[in-house]
Amino acid sequence: MSNVQTFKGTAQSFHGPVTAIVTVTDGKISKVESDNIAPNTVGKLAIESMQNQMTSGQTEDIDAISGASSSTSNFKKAVEKALAVYRGELSQEDALDVNVLAPTDGGKDKSINRPKPSPARGPVYYSDGLKFDDSADVVVVGSGGAGLAAAAQAAQDGLSVLILEKAGVPGGTTNYSGGVIQAAGTKYQKEFTKYQDDTPEKHANLWLAAGENRVNPELVKDLANGAPKNIEWLADQGIKWSSVYGHCHIPYVKDEDFADRIHVYDGGGGMGQGIVLTQALLKTALDNGAKIKYQAPVVSLIQVVGTKEVKGVVAQTKAGDIYVKANKGVILATASIDHNEELAHDLNAQQYHDLQDHACLSTVTDTGDGIKMGQMAGAAVAGMGGTIDFDNKTGNATDDRVPTMPSIFVNSQGQRFVCEDATYAYTYRAIFQQEAQLGGSTYMIFDEKSLSAKGSVWNQESLEKDLDKGDVQKADSIEDLAELIGVPVANLQNTLDVWNTNAATGKDPEFGRRTGIQILAAPFYVHKNREANLGAIGGLKINVNCQVLDNANQPISGLFAAGLNAGGWIGPYYPGSGTAISGIVHQGRKAAQFIKENN
Repeated sequence: MSNVQTFKGTAQSFHGPVTAIVTVTDGKISKVESDNIAPNTVGKLAIESMQNQMTSGQTEDIDAISGASSSTSNFKKAVEKALAVYRGELSQEDALDVNVLAPTDGGKDKSINRPKPSPARGPVYYSDGLKFDDSADVVVVGSGGAGLAAAAQAAQDGLSVLILEKAGVPGGTTNYSGGVIQAAGTKYQKEFTKYQDDTPEKHANLWLAAGENRVNPELVKDLANGAPKNIEWLADQGIKWSSVYGHCHIPYVKDEDFADRIHVYDGGGGMGQGIVLTQALLKTALDNGAKIKYQAPVVSLIQVVGTKEVKGVVAQTKAGDIYVKANKGVILATASIDHNEELAHDLNAQQYHDLQDHACLSTVTDTGDGIKMGQMAGAAVAGMGGTIDFDNKTGNATDDRVPTMPSIFVNSQGQRFVCEDATYAYTYRAIFQQEAQLGGSTYMIFDEKSLSAKGSVWNQESLEKDLDKGDVQKADSIEDLAELIGVPVANLQNTLDVWNTNAATGKDPEFGRRTGIQILAAPFYVHKNREANLGAIGGLKINVNCQVLDNANQPISGLFAAGLNAGGWIGPYYPGSGTAISGIVHQGRKAAQFIKENN
């Protein structure tokens, strides 16, 4: 008769505690299950894959899954704690305590989320005798939102599709987004907002203004016009739109070009809920015959000598390199240069700064592979220089329904420098510039009355916790505040005097602030501004058909780029939530549609 026993272990994961339930039969693992996994997260997707591997292999010795390495490594710790109970090394009570480490853990922080250099190599040159291991009409490189939109559209159009994914799970950085998407003039906008006469033209006007003459107007207008159609296409994939809201203002953009355009679906809108979108797109692609290979990073383009025409790709697998022929086209969808320090240093000063500050939250597989391969194949780049930066602590100016609390931002000279309630990445562009130019930090200053104001980030209890942790500091006078943050007291006094004089009238003539305009008085509280980064802006140069262009603005035959792998459609800062997903879906579809119509 078999001896069957079940043990549990719990570890702290990104979205909260995760519990592993391990069944041991006659001394061997016979089943691994999980509990308490947050739904609709990349962690759930990856942990389910890992537990299946553990069960089939009868071992806990399974590597963390790239693309969800934090979640899966913590689940593995939970499994190890459960097995420690089986071996008598932990009590069942201790194994369920997230603060108790597994004996194998040694009390060390085994961080595996270290950025790695791009594996991209130069092109392989095509010849009639070149042997291919696989083929498809469309080869999609990357399974983030852009790649999955391209794959879904191409498969729906009857093309054979092969997706090659670097990580062990689909979705890329899109998984970590809120999944929201901007569009103007939709029936949902009319249903959920007061904006009954909004148009794609107004939407394009806003994006063009925010682009500060650094975007391709054709790309921007094409995206604005296509966005409403993409909303309906996604609804056909099972996405249910439930609300629409707006992003915060930009001081120099006309009010008539603003509207609530950020579409939210059921189960979306919060960090990490982009997985609802990516799973819907993946299902459409697979249901229509697309195939996907995981842990198969593309490292080279296969190119015809002289013409630059792209015939396929080379991908790395555990069994070695494979050569894949693209009968009709290759679509690069590998994001921007998020974790590539070398390319960021050369092309994007703000992204490089954020990497030095360990602020990038994108998946670590985003190392600019598509951009690097494209460059080596003769492609031009466009739109480099901006980032998707925000304050992860305060969430300031990420939603126009939440006003900025009474506060001011000052630089290392004690002076205001930006409209604090302008949309978040506009503000963080200014923060980066001030810190780079002056060589010091910037700060958010507020007071006691700010805590009770609408939009306050803190209440008394949370403030006390952050004071204890040092995330917020307190000063009883302007002199103490100036000394605390190391700025000239005369400058800080003048800054506060000007602010308070204007605040008494309810206006901010200096920077055009609209919310949280209130007199500030001692005692003061100060929070050091620190960016969180969701990726770089800029990529391969494309036309409206998403064909990759060379340095003479000529299309490279057979090569396409979409989403944040492409550049020139977002300017020097991110103009508001939902822009990226709008472009990702649009350009993925456009590339696939052009391939279908022109082959």
